[in-house]
Amino acid sequence: MTTTIRVVLGTLPPLLRDIVRATLTRDADVEIVSEVALHQEIAPAVERTEGEVAVVGVAPSEWVGLSGFLRELLASHPHLTVIALASDGRSGYVYRLQPRGVVIDDISPRSLVQAIRAHTSADVHLPIHPLSAE
Repeated sequence: MTTTIRVVLGTLPPLLRDIVRATLTRDADVEIVSEVALHQEIAPAVERTEGEVAVVGVAPSEWVGLSGFLRELLASHPHLTVIALASDGRSGYVYRLQPRGVVIDDISPRSLVQAIRAHTSADVHLPIHPLSAE
């Protein structure tokens, strides 16, 4: 029996949000349980919906401060997987507790769904990179 993965959509540019939503709604194993407009709204949405994966968009100027946000989010929600997509939708990272990131160099509908499914797998086949210290 397949378990549905509960996804919270965070801040994403409108076009990227539409693409991500369309991609995820085609997959029976994935359910979008909440959509929020600000990074600060992600943690409450995860708590309220028991979200397992959060997908967020990150503008180039936000990458520097992202690690602090991720440390707090993952520390308070150790079960959570965060997929941070570049605002242009071309690349992204998958983060889990400790925090560690998996580089996704070529974002496609298939790679996005694989990254979400990897949340349920202890075996990640992509190279894992630690967050840079600030």
